[in-house]
Amino acid sequence: MMVVVRKLGRKDELKSVVEKAQKNGLLRLVKLSRECIEKGRCRGKTDRDEDVVINLRGIPLNEGDILEADNGFLILIQLKEERVIEFELKDPVEAFKLGFALGNYHMRVMLQGNKVYISAELGEEFLLERFREYKPQVKEVVFKPNLELPVSPVVIDFANA
Repeated sequence: MMVVVRKLGRKDELKSVVEKAQKNGLLRLVKLSRECIEKGRCRGKTDRDEDVVINLRGIPLNEGDILEADNGFLILIQLKEERVIEFELKDPVEAFKLGFALGNYHMRVMLQGNKVYISAELGEEFLLERFREYKPQVKEVVFKPNLELPVSPVVIDFANA
């Protein structure tokens, strides 16, 4: 079992280090769920079926990160595909209505061109029924939410009321 000891950086920043590790057989690929990457701690398997423990408290992980394990191996993080519901937007009114409905469920959303993706984690049947007017489809994709509403904290002071 490998235990990750530190994050070295991004694959694109460490090209020569990654190439050297790959040449020497010291590079491993680990596909992780989005939830695991967001938490920063979990267990996974390498592309060679080796166990890996990741627990980098407070250090954010992203796809393409290079981690170093306690045995000297380098680990390249990739996102696993997950089931999503896909919508194709054809006009601004439809887009607004769909956005309003998704916002009411506080769902994280990925937007690519005129396609909207939400995780199927709330249940495919429920989501397909709820959004049937938008002709949703179920797909398996690497889901990277890229739209979130900025939420400003509001503090109400009742002491001086």
